[in-house]
Amino acid sequence: MRSLVLVWLLALPAAVLAQEQVRPGTRSGRLRDVRISTSDVFSDEYATEHLLAAAVNALHWTTREQVIAREIWFERGSIVTAEDTAELERNLRALNLFADVSVRLAPTGNDGEVDLEVTTRDRLTLSFGGGGSYLGGVTGVRFALGESNLFGQGDALGASFFENSDGEYRGTLVYTDLHVLDTWHTGSVRYSRTDDGDSLGLSLRRPFKHLTDPRSYGFDANHDEVGVDYYRDGESVANVHDIGDGFDANLLWGDGPPDRRRTAGIVLALDAHDYDPATGPAAAEIRVPSDTQSAFLGPTARWRWIDGYRKVEGLDTIDYIQDLTLGLDVGATLGVRWRDEQGAGADLEPELRADVSWATEPLTGVFTNLGASGSMRLRDRDFVGWYGSLAGRAYAQVDSANTLAASVVFDAVEEKEGLPVELTLGEDNGLRGYPAHAFSGTRRLRTNLEDRLDTGLEFATLRLGLVAFFDTGWTGRDEFLGAPSSSVGFGLRIATKKLLGAGVVRIDFAKPLESFDGEGTGWKVSVSSGQVFGFGL
Repeated sequence: MRSLVLVWLLALPAAVLAQEQVRPGTRSGRLRDVRISTSDVFSDEYATEHLLAAAVNALHWTTREQVIAREIWFERGSIVTAEDTAELERNLRALNLFADVSVRLAPTGNDGEVDLEVTTRDRLTLSFGGGGSYLGGVTGVRFALGESNLFGQGDALGASFFENSDGEYRGTLVYTDLHVLDTWHTGSVRYSRTDDGDSLGLSLRRPFKHLTDPRSYGFDANHDEVGVDYYRDGESVANVHDIGDGFDANLLWGDGPPDRRRTAGIVLALDAHDYDPATGPAAAEIRVPSDTQSAFLGPTARWRWIDGYRKVEGLDTIDYIQDLTLGLDVGATLGVRWRDEQGAGADLEPELRADVSWATEPLTGVFTNLGASGSMRLRDRDFVGWYGSLAGRAYAQVDSANTLAASVVFDAVEEKEGLPVELTLGEDNGLRGYPAHAFSGTRRLRTNLEDRLDTGLEFATLRLGLVAFFDTGWTGRDEFLGAPSSSVGFGLRIATKKLLGAGVVRIDFAKPLESFDGEGTGWKVSVSSGQVFGFGL
């Protein structure tokens, strides 16, 4: 372990790969015309020669030009700069619809006049998967099917289902409309049915669409019937059935230049929870509150100091451009929560939520991201609930094919009024080689070290990456963290921007260094999508 850390630290100064920087444009001008060119996943010529490529194109709707046109905020006749085109390109990549995006200003031959050219190539947005499991004598089956560019409109429709031999099941259907009624509003509807009950969610948001957008607003409404589990040694030992209804809304205004942005507004949140008594062998240990209603109202503000942008490959992606925003981001919400618990009376509780994130490039090819977030509530000058998180990420691009990556995350939580909150640690959240929910507590610390290598091997648009990793985690209660649990291993990363966009398929082989629940320290295999951790916090 010491030698691995030493090699990692010594390699940091060797990261000398320069990244493409988005610098102030040398061209700007009055916009004459907008030309948009979209294309299918594979070109017609390539699809003609390759049957699989033809099948992929047949399963895909090419993005319609109006989807891209709707994302453009500057009009014909307005002054457009290279910074505007770079921002539009980042925004289009963030839609996760495209394998390639190019936005540029083209001279027209007339002084002070330019055309905007937007060229995109789609990725396959149809997704499907399934599988089975056998764990602790319980068998399970799951499948999922989704399309995130329905009819080429940028809308998404997805369905998933899971069931096991214990009678637990969960079916979910979600629809998202990218441009509701051809506007900048995004809406979604969610419905799910589980063995705990039915859930329904509705959302309508008008987000900030660009850096100088003056306003944003929206709401979320939901009804959820869930079973909250409490774990000991990886097994659920208590369950509380919670029927919750909630409504959240905000109204925000933005001000300032693009690189020194300020937003302010107001937040409203309403919720109600009906709890059943806890069940399970450890039910007596779980404090279940009486049915509760609450309302929160308060101002919110955010400040962003943007130092620059980077377009990189090989951090969390392999062959896809990843956009990094460097600078400082600070946000805070301060208000009052009215809380009424049946049998305990009502009271007003001051509540504060805050977060800060700082991303920088201290050395060429070395990227760091540090952040903290938290919330706290007071009642009669005593803390009755709080949460805090500290996180750090560091990446060093040793060369064009090799990236060293590290992550450290610490979480802590206390809840004295509502339903108790526990943090779990295992295969499902970054400690590979151990079962999901293997460890639980109110304090959690996790570290991950990875050496990510792009092999350069490609077959049928699939790119292969390799990873060596070392994971360590601690969980505890109150001020104490327990003994560490660690694992080592290696993995495969499969990427293809034409089929997965920025995503990767993750296959990891992990060897736990400590025995858990008598299972020994044999190798474990896991298959999932996405990296264990990413640059953003």
